[in-house]
Amino acid sequence: MKFDELFEQRSLVASKLKACIRDMGYTKVSFASKAGISRPTLDKLLNGNIDNKSSFDRHLQKILKLLNMTVDDLILYHSAPTKTATATVFSQNAPMDHEMSDTAKKQYNLLLDVIDLCAIYY
Repeated sequence: MKFDELFEQRSLVASKLKACIRDMGYTKVSFASKAGISRPTLDKLLNGNIDNKSSFDRHLQKILKLLNMTVDDLILYHSAPTKTATATVFSQNAPMDHEMSDTAKKQYNLLLDVIDLCAIYY
């Protein structure tokens, strides 16, 4: 299938993208951030509700680049079988060079102390 034909197949593209994002363990927020698109735009893409072809094409190219997939890879993608085990999802919302402020560190350490106390008494 050609890239230009994908706009007419928005609902198929949406279902394949949902499966890819879920199977790779991304949250919508982390995926949108990594792809360089807004969360509302990602929601429109995942629901097949985007009406502007140039916007659809531009954002889909970013997504395919992030997923390292071709158009055919996306269209032929089959969702991984559902596992009964608990899945872990990782979110990468914090910037790479992020450091907690002194106040945040104090609050975090206080929270850890409270958790330790709960473990002792309960």
